[in-house]
Amino acid sequence: MSFTLVLNSTNVSNTSTNTSFKYNFINGGFKINDMEMCVSSITLPYSFYNVSSYYNNRTFSLIFPTAATTTTISVTLPEGFYSVTDINSYIQQICIDNGAYLIDASANNVYYQQLVYNTTYYAVQLLLFSVPTTLPTGYSRPTSGIYSGVSSLPTTAYVPRFYLASSGSIASIIGFVAGATYPTTVTTTSQSLSSTLTPVGSTVNSIIMQCSLVNNPVTVPSDILDSMPINNTSFGSNITYDPSFEKYITLSNGTFNNFTFSFRDQNLNEIYARDPNVSITLIIRKKN
Repeated sequence: MSFTLVLNSTNVSNTSTNTSFKYNFINGGFKINDMEMCVSSITLPYSFYNVSSYYNNRTFSLIFPTAATTTTISVTLPEGFYSVTDINSYIQQICIDNGAYLIDASANNVYYQQLVYNTTYYAVQLLLFSVPTTLPTGYSRPTSGIYSGVSSLPTTAYVPRFYLASSGSIASIIGFVAGATYPTTVTTTSQSLSSTLTPVGSTVNSIIMQCSLVNNPVTVPSDILDSMPINNTSFGSNITYDPSFEKYITLSNGTFNNFTFSFRDQNLNEIYARDPNVSITLIIRKKN
């Protein structure tokens, strides 16, 4: 005899994370004696932000040289899922909003700070270019902001600087050491700085499933039921898991009124999901 259990958004037990669930057996106590469980199928929205207050990784500062001294723009990214390209686009928008750019002869905006991928070295490259002391031929100024005034450009062609606070910054996302300013000293030479740490572009790379009924004596913790990869799934799409074979795990003996089920990341950290609309199908059966 086997039993099929389906969990969905009505079973969410922690609405702040949407990844913990509680299932109440409809007839009160459910007696388990020499039984086992497996995951039959899962549909889970890929709604895990990689930049959020939950991870405390939203801030950075841009420091621009000006005629008087420097101007610092403190940035807090809105919560979301960001690639390095997305962060760079946000930097460009910040530069536009604050007039921290120039316009070339072809009417293209010229930015002096950029973040780009360096796939050869599995790194992120921070590019910093010298801000001119006079307006180059054919260039024009923004209508407002840092470099809009006639005498707003620096008197020496310094490069901008990039600051990552020791707490709360995007340092881990881009692979740079927190609590530092890049470059470390003021310079007039354009810089190409490579991240020295492995960029953590996504905080969730695979999903581990835990169930309070499970008694898995060869794992720590002992309630691990299964795991699933996140393959070829983009943020905002559904992650689907349909195991090609049944992976049954032994359950604890006893009588239970309910059980809990949760998703954890590859390091068993709690996952913060935006969308609770999941479908989880589990099978319980008597051991063969």
